[in-house]
Amino acid sequence: MITILNDFKTIQIAVYLSDLDKKDTSVYRFLLPKLMTSHTDRLDSRLKMSLELENLYGAYFKIRVERFANLSVISIILTIVDPGIVKDQQLLESALSLFREVLFDHTQFSEDIFEEEKRMLIEQWETLKDKKRLYAQTRFYEHFFEDDLYGYPLSGTLNDLMNMNLDSMMSYYKSLIHTSPLKVVVNGPLDPASLFTIEQYLDFDRPCLIPFETKFRDPRPVKVIEEQTNDLQQAIVKLGYHFGIFRDDPLYNAAVILETVLGGYPESRLFKQIREDQGLCYDIGSNYDYYKGVLMIAAGVDQQKIQFAIDEIKKLVLNMVEQGISEEELKHAKAFYTHQIKSSLDSQSVLTKRAFIRDLLHYNESVEQRLKEIQKVTMNDVRNALQKLILDTVYVLKGDTI
Repeated sequence: MITILNDFKTIQIAVYLSDLDKKDTSVYRFLLPKLMTSHTDRLDSRLKMSLELENLYGAYFKIRVERFANLSVISIILTIVDPGIVKDQQLLESALSLFREVLFDHTQFSEDIFEEEKRMLIEQWETLKDKKRLYAQTRFYEHFFEDDLYGYPLSGTLNDLMNMNLDSMMSYYKSLIHTSPLKVVVNGPLDPASLFTIEQYLDFDRPCLIPFETKFRDPRPVKVIEEQTNDLQQAIVKLGYHFGIFRDDPLYNAAVILETVLGGYPESRLFKQIREDQGLCYDIGSNYDYYKGVLMIAAGVDQQKIQFAIDEIKKLVLNMVEQGISEEELKHAKAFYTHQIKSSLDSQSVLTKRAFIRDLLHYNESVEQRLKEIQKVTMNDVRNALQKLILDTVYVLKGDTI
């Protein structure tokens, strides 16, 4: 168990369930935390669960399913107010008891709740084309991460949903909760007595022994995909670049600075040159995935200027590759990223998740060390990182009137 002691006004109790990312379990992992936190055998309806949380001074669960390279991670986080504020010495123990119940005490899930969650997810799939940005993101991932699990929907496919039933979900839950790697993180104003109580309830960590793999396929000739759809006011354009710089690479911090200068903040080149100076798009930005070693650019583009906008974005990136960045850009990017890291120290949720990831990946670097490494990044480091950028995939979703 990881404990983080601080003076926030709330306590977060988090459990992370890790497993190898696989197609045949995606839909189960996506729906399972929804079922686990919606009811228990004792609290056999959403209403009863809601009332229980309300009685715990407005406590709440937050759930998420994420991919970290080749791993799939379920997070279930219960947040409660500091018992000292409400002067209730039983609050922590009551919350811990509920948390154990949510994790372990399901002998059967409610069929009504299961069918409701399944139906809502089916409806999301059936109406996906109406959600233009989500549809474009899904389709871009299918092509850019072709033959890679990143290209497979986190929630599984519609076919996966149709083939799932309550018995198979229950079987998966029983297997997961008794065998899956499990890590507990507790974060908040905790005194020795509180820590002792927590250990009595939550001392059940299971280490993750799955080898962590950060990899991606080799570069390929540029793949261009265009699709048309109804009722689209602006085209959605996405460019995927093969980068080849992962979290443990010596050029990692240079890659972060590079992405910041390119499209990671309001002073970025993409924002200033493509959006403000040329007026070619309504929104634009970039994202660096250091688990897959890729950099992605997304933009909402005027329907009449799609190809010109794509050409200008490609030209901007090529110009950076050939000429590098300026000393002023390097200075501003370092300052911005340093501010982001320092600001994150005020977020309890960020600290909780960061503690889990550091434990999962065996990172020993402190925040202070990280800040020092960022300041060490040189113009030449960024130039070397830029040489690794290779355009791989271009995706366009446009209106059918073009």
